[in-house]
Amino acid sequence: MEKFLEKMQEKLMPIATKIANQKFLIALRNSFIGTMPVVMAGSVAILINAFLVDFPDQFGWTVITDMFQWLININNLVATGSISIVSLLFIYSLGVNIAKIYDTDRLSSGIVSLSAFVIVIGNEATKTFELNQIDGLNLEQSFEGISEFVLTGNELTISLGGVLSGENLGTRGYFTAIIIGFLAAIIYSKIMNLNWTIKLPDTVPPAIAKPFLSIIPGLISLYIVATLAYIIETVSGELFIDLVYKVLQTPLLGMSQNFFAVIAMAFLIQLFWFFGLHGGNVMAPIMEGVFGVALLANLSAYNNGESIPYIWTSVSFGSLVWYHTLGLLIVIFWTSTNEHYREVAKLGIVPVLFNIGEPVNYGLPTVLNPILFIPTLLAPVLMAASGYVATYLGWVSPVTQNVTWVMPPILYGFFSTAFDWRAIILSIFNLLIAIVVYYPFVKMADKKAEMEAKELAEENKGE
Repeated sequence: MEKFLEKMQEKLMPIATKIANQKFLIALRNSFIGTMPVVMAGSVAILINAFLVDFPDQFGWTVITDMFQWLININNLVATGSISIVSLLFIYSLGVNIAKIYDTDRLSSGIVSLSAFVIVIGNEATKTFELNQIDGLNLEQSFEGISEFVLTGNELTISLGGVLSGENLGTRGYFTAIIIGFLAAIIYSKIMNLNWTIKLPDTVPPAIAKPFLSIIPGLISLYIVATLAYIIETVSGELFIDLVYKVLQTPLLGMSQNFFAVIAMAFLIQLFWFFGLHGGNVMAPIMEGVFGVALLANLSAYNNGESIPYIWTSVSFGSLVWYHTLGLLIVIFWTSTNEHYREVAKLGIVPVLFNIGEPVNYGLPTVLNPILFIPTLLAPVLMAASGYVATYLGWVSPVTQNVTWVMPPILYGFFSTAFDWRAIILSIFNLLIAIVVYYPFVKMADKKAEMEAKELAEENKGE
C-alpha cells in the first residue's frame, strides 16, 4: 500500500502543482471569489424569502408571508441587483484579475471587459406571451421600440430593440463572460505592455494622465471583440452569446449533471486532499465554472418561480458530502482506544462542526495515512452517490440556495434545499454512511497502535 501511495503521489503532485499555479486558472478562481460579497447578499435575500414564503407554505402559515411582505419585496430588490446581474459582476472581476497578471491598470481592464460583454449580448429582448395574456391589449401603444412580432399558434413573441436582455446578464451569460472577459482583458493588457498609449506631459496630474494611457488599448480591444461578434452573427445568424450558450454552456452543464461526473469530482477532490493538496482549490475552475454556474441557475430559477434546471451544484457537495470527517470523529469518540486519535478528535470537533477539516486532516492525520486512504476516498464517493440518487428520484429537493460553507452539517442541507425537511433525513443517512465506512479502518488503526505500543514496551524491557 505504501509503495502504491508513493507512486501515486509522485505522479499526482506535479499535475496538481501545475494546475494550482496556472496563472489564468488562478485569475478565474479569484474572479469567482471576487463576486462573492454581492452574490452572497443576493443568496441571503433569496434564502430569507424562502423562509418567509416557501417554508410557511408547507404548513399553510400564509399569515407569516402576509406579515412580512415588505421584507420580501426588499429582498427581491437585493436579488435583482445581485443574482440577476451575476455575469456583469463576474466579467468585471475577471478583467481586474487578468490585469493583475500583466500588471496593467485594473480599473480600466475591468471596464473594458464589461463593455466587451455588453457588445456581444445584443441589444434586443424577447418575450413570449400566451394570447390570453394580451387579450384586448394594443401592443403598438403599450410597447415602444418593438422590432418584431412573431405569432406561432397560440403564442405571440415580441422583440424589443434598444434594451439589454435580463436573462443574458444572469447565469445564461456566464460562459460568454468567461470567454469575452479573457479575450478583451488579455488584448487590452498586452497592448498596454507594448506601450501603444497616449502619453501626456509629466505636468499633467496622474489621475488625469492614467485614463489616457488606456484609450488606445481599450479602443483596439473593443473593436476586435465587436468585429468578432459581427462576423459570428453574420455567418451563423445568431448572437455570440446564443451560440456559446447552445454549443458550450448547455452541453457542459448537462455533462456535469451526469452521475459519474459528480462521483468523479468527489473522488478527485478527496484524492488531492489525501496527498496534502487543497482539493477544492485545485479543482476550483471546474467546481465554480460548471457546478457553480449550475447553482446560480438554480438560484435564479427558484427566485423566479421556475422549474429547477439542475440536479447537482457546487453547494450540493457541501450540503451532502464534505462533512464525512464528522463521521470519522464520531467513530473515534465512540470506539477508538488510540489516545492520539482521541486527542486530535477533541481538538478538531468544533472546527469540523463548521466544515473546517484541516486540524483533523493534518493532525490525525488523514493526509498520507495508508490506513485511512480507502475510507477517505470511499465515504465521500458513497455520500455523493446517495445524495445524487435521492435528488434525481425526487426524494429531496435540489439545492437552490447558496448557503455559506461554514453552516453546520444537516442544517446545511436543510437550508440549501430551501427548507426541505427531507434533506435532514438524507443528511443524517449520509453521515451514517461515513460512520459505517470509517468504522473498520479506525479499528485497524487501533490495532496497529496497540502493536506498536507493545513492540516499544518490549524494546524498553530489553534495554
